[in-house]
Amino acid sequence: MKPAHSAAVVLFGLTALGLAAPPAWAQVDPDPMVAGQRVSISDGRQCASGRGAWASSTLFGSVVLRPGERGMGAQARVAEGAGPGRYPVTIHCASGGESFTESVTVRDARVEGVNAAQAAGGLALLALAAGAAFWLRRTVGGRS
Repeated sequence: MKPAHSAAVVLFGLTALGLAAPPAWAQVDPDPMVAGQRVSISDGRQCASGRGAWASSTLFGSVVLRPGERGMGAQARVAEGAGPGRYPVTIHCASGGESFTESVTVRDARVEGVNAAQAAGGLALLALAAGAAFWLRRTVGGRS
């Protein structure tokens, strides 16, 4: 089989799997998150708004969902002691109604970006480069 044909078969298979997968009903934003962070939880408009719903997880306990723009939703704070890993979040629609579960990711609490020491080091390198450029300009220009 030619490589183009193989690629087309693989692409078609992945598309079919994607279309066959059930929609994500429990929505937690942001995902991934860190311990102590505030998150938004939504049912993705799957529960009847007049009947009530709640979300439960070891990350934040049980939270009552209220009608909102994206269906039933609420705010919750991820437990401070939550370690990195995957956690289930279950949405329960009304008493005896449908329930569905999604997994969310908690990352290590390290903040990505630069810290104060890295910023100071970068500024020192920038100052050193500016000084070297000034010195080279004066030397090459014949004014030593």
